[in-house]
Formats: sequence, C-alpha cells, structure tokens
Amino acid sequence: LAAAVRGNTHAGPLPAPSRTEPALRALDDALLHAAQAFDRGRGPDLHVRRRSPRSVAQAVLGPGGREYGLRAGLCFGAGAAVAQALHHGHWYGSHQHWYWLPATAVFLVKPDLGPLVSRVLCRAAGTVLGALLFAGFAAVLPRPEGLVVLVAVCGALVPVAARHFAAQTTVVTVLVLALVMVGGEPQASAGRIGETLLACAIVLVAGHLPMPGQRGAGIRAGVDAADAAAHAYLTHVLSESDDRAARWTLRREAYRTLAEARAAIARAAAELPALARHSEGTDEVAAVLERLVDTTTACAVHLDDTGRLTPRHTERLAALRDELAERRGRVGGHRTLA
Repeated sequence: LAAAVRGNTHAGPLPAPSRTEPALRALDDALLHAAQAFDRGRGPDLHVRRRSPRSVAQAVLGPGGREYGLRAGLCFGAGAAVAQALHHGHWYGSHQHWYWLPATAVFLVKPDLGPLVSRVLCRAAGTVLGALLFAGFAAVLPRPEGLVVLVAVCGALVPVAARHFAAQTTVVTVLVLALVMVGGEPQASAGRIGETLLACAIVLVAGHLPMPGQRGAGIRAGVDAADAAAHAYLTHVLSESDDRAARWTLRREAYRTLAEARAAIARAAAELPALARHSEGTDEVAAVLERLVDTTTACAVHLDDTGRLTPRHTERLAALRDELAERRGRVGGHRTLA
C-alpha cells in the first residue's frame, strides 16, 4: 500500500489476513479497507460527528472563544486607532493603505500561528528582511517587466517558504511590495516596515494583558472538548453496542479533539513564563486522556472480535478514569469522566 501511494499506482491484489490476534487482525482489516479505497480513487464519507448549532455556539461563546475574541478585538481597535492617527497626521504622505496596520495585528493574534512571541518576532524579522530584499531588487530590475517577473517568482516560492513563518513572511512581503510598486506606490516599503513593527508591539502588549475570567481558557476548553469526546467514546464501548459505524465516528472524534488539545498545550508551553504558567498540569491531563482513549480503542477492538468486554478491560478503564479525575482536580478542571 505504501509503494502504491508513493508511486500513485494501484495496490492490486493483497494477501488475505492470516493473523489471529484481535489487534493485528483489526490492523490488517484497516489496511485492506485503505487499499481498496485507494484503488477506487475515492472512499466512503469520513465518520465525523455533525456539530449541532448549540455546540458551535458554545465553542464561540465559551471561555476560549471569549478570550480570543477580546484579544482580537483589542488588537484591531488599537491598530485602527494608531493607523488613523498616523494617517490624519500625514505621517503616511500619499499612502492611503492605513488598514494594513490593524489587519496585520489581527492576523498576528491568531493562535494557530505558533507561540505569541515567536510569531511576532518572525513577522517583524521577515517583514524587515523582505523590505530590504525588495529595495535591492527594485534598484536593479527594469519596471514594470522586472517587477512582474519578481511577483511570479515570489508566488512560486510561497508554498516552499510556508515551512517557516519568517521565511513565508519574507517572500510575501516582497510579493506585496512588488505588486504595490507596480500599482504606482514606490514609497510603501518604509511605511510597511513601520506598520508591521507597530502591529507587533500592539500584539505583544495585548497578548500579555490580563483579561476578565480565567487565563488559559482556550487550552482548558480544548482539554474539556477532548474529555467530552473521550467520555462519549468510552460510554459507547462500555455499552457493548453493535453499531460499529458510530464507534468509528466516536473514535475519530476522540483522537481529533485530543490532537487539537495537545497542539494547544504545546503552543502554550513555548510561550513566555507569564503565559505558559497558565497551562501547567494540562499536559499531564492530556497524557492520561491519551492512555484512556488508547485503552478504549483496545477494548473496542476486542469487542469487535468477541462481542463482549473482559473484566480486565473494565478494571483498566476504571483505573484510568480515577487517575484522570485526580489530574483534573490538580489543575482546577471542573469536568471529569464519570
């Protein structure tokens, strides 16, 4: 199957599974299903739980959504106020793109771009380097033909530069400034550097300001979502239901939310101590959740194979639930698996 994926060819006939261990047989079945889906070129719909309007509203209006919304709104408002003050004070000259500053601030405050300080420093360094590179290119390239070629080259480099935020910012800065100069605004380079540095300063300040409520709400919201998904998966397995499609859906949801929680915890741990300390202990909770979900999956495989669970499985699940409740109590979690 791996050779077929690498070479974009059909997997062809595969040997029938011959192993008798339940876990190995489940792995063989999954590989055969994957090979069949790959050979067809399309597979059945993924087993994904549909989110209700209530769950969406809770995600947006919950502690994590409120914290992010407050910081994004604060960054945009501060950026717009500073940009308008500079614009009306004629600091920009004929440059009319005052919206770059608040737009940059809102973009930087996005939590999925990495730790706050890291993303801000990468954006500042990438913008300065990109502006300097563009100034060098603009001094030697013919206009507008050379700038059009520069835009094409930068566009081709964007997918490669996406591996690092600073490199991506450098390439995009050169691209944007080339487009702006083709449009007839050669003085935009210096203004773009100044706007970016101001936006970085705004985001650094807003990112470390105390907010109403509990800090680290986004991380705790992610752990709570993983906790709830694990609870739904565990409850379904313990009921010994014959609905395998529902079990696969719950399994996928449990691992997906757990991966999202792990990513949020890893980003928080890389922050400055003022922010990182609000996520202390959550990595231990996530580790127990991982073991619980893995054990639940092992029980599900055994259930698919024999149609029932053994006392050894239920005892292991009970021990993990007790350990999870203890960990959640240490970090102030208000939800535990029951």
